[in-house]
Amino acid sequence: MTGGDGERAAGAAREPLWQRLLVGCLAITIRLFAVLPGWLAYTIADGLAVPWYLYWRFADPRGRRSRGYWRNVRIAFRPGSPLGSQRPPGHLWRWSRHVAWLAVDFCRMHRITAQSLAARCQVAEYESMRAAFAQGKGLICATGHVGVWDVAGHAAGLLGLPITSVFRPSPLPGLDRLVARLRTTTGQTVVARRNVLWTLKKALAEREAIGILCDGGGKHSAVVAPFLGTDARTVATPALLHLATGAPIAVVAVLRTGRLRFRLRVYDVIRHAPTQDRDGDVLAITTRINAGLTRAIAEAPEQWFWQGRRFRHRPDGEVAGPDGLPPPSAGTGPVFTSS
Repeated sequence: MTGGDGERAAGAAREPLWQRLLVGCLAITIRLFAVLPGWLAYTIADGLAVPWYLYWRFADPRGRRSRGYWRNVRIAFRPGSPLGSQRPPGHLWRWSRHVAWLAVDFCRMHRITAQSLAARCQVAEYESMRAAFAQGKGLICATGHVGVWDVAGHAAGLLGLPITSVFRPSPLPGLDRLVARLRTTTGQTVVARRNVLWTLKKALAEREAIGILCDGGGKHSAVVAPFLGTDARTVATPALLHLATGAPIAVVAVLRTGRLRFRLRVYDVIRHAPTQDRDGDVLAITTRINAGLTRAIAEAPEQWFWQGRRFRHRPDGEVAGPDGLPPPSAGTGPVFTSS
């Protein structure tokens, strides 16, 4: 046993019994869904999606809370929005099923191998990422909670692009170890989202690729940029790293096209020439990232995390509109066609 293995084993032994039992049950469940026939695994997921659908069907249907499905739908689907004014038919059910299928995708993504990658993932657009990575400055992969981001990191390793990605730690260390084992089978490295900027800079300095989920922003996020047609506080890490290292940014998503079938989409490759206005540069880069992710959500509107708190923290001094919603951005850009 190596020193690292010994430390992990000792750490697991110190965890409460209930945590070890819970993580053990989750590991068994993951293994079960991994070995079931595909049609059965996804049919079970359809059944699990029903209570999720029913909850959101009746929870806060007027969208008065600061987060949740209906609140986000009211903000994202209105006149002038890049997604258009009407929520697509069947959106709530298709989104509920997507959430359930995400879990099955995660359990079964080991079935995507170097030999089966071409059959399971359409990766023609990877060439633009390969060209950007070949510049020798590393690569910043900016994505969001749209599509199937775990499959994105898994496929990157199979494509010869081992990536360092950031994750939010859970309260259960054993669960984090379990998930990390499944995420790193093709060479991906995962790091916790705690003082992680130095680690990411080091990866880029070594001409590696990094992956960041960019469709978030808390009350301390200084950058406010349009997202789905509404100004939103947004994480600035990709822009700051780009300006510090010169590494290009690829705005990407891996969208589901069927049962364990996916398509890589590259919405933008950003090479921003810095100016004397650093704050303006950060805003311009972040705006382009948000625009790319908006296009991804418009392409697959049921494959975003609609239950999140994306618009909860508002810019200082903002005045809500007559409908109680954040006002639309001054320039929302084109309306994209939803699928």
